[in-house]
Amino acid sequence: MIILVSRGSYEIIEKKPFILRSEPLGAGIAIGFINREKELFGLLSYLFPYREADINLDEGTIYSGESLLGFLQNELEKGKIDFERTSWILVGASCFKKEANILDLTEKNLKVAEAWFKRNNLWERVIKRVKEPHPLFLEVNAKESIFEVKIQNKVERYE
Repeated sequence: MIILVSRGSYEIIEKKPFILRSEPLGAGIAIGFINREKELFGLLSYLFPYREADINLDEGTIYSGESLLGFLQNELEKGKIDFERTSWILVGASCFKKEANILDLTEKNLKVAEAWFKRNNLWERVIKRVKEPHPLFLEVNAKESIFEVKIQNKVERYE
């Protein structure tokens, strides 16, 4: 079963044979993680970097990168997940549109993610697939415990 993780949201699953899939990532970011020890898998996706861009709608809230990373940190700390024993991937911040406002959003999104990873001493361990000239998708495949990055007609697999 595939669970679509919309921009501005996150999903964490445990011991289930699901695939978490991001929406197409342009200037947005997707971060995936796999903790094989506790069989915990997650994906978050955002388009807007800063908390002041959180949007409340009747259907729910679309969260920014800062908000989502805070929620993720709290969830993982509550579950006593060892960040060091978790595999991480950062995907997105594509540069296929050359408009100044899109490029600025891309850089801000990347900076928010990078700052969070560095604060948690993870930056050097993160698989990075960013600034591609094409939109990307990220899948966290809990069945196989792998990440899959889809770029045009190619699939790249990472453990």
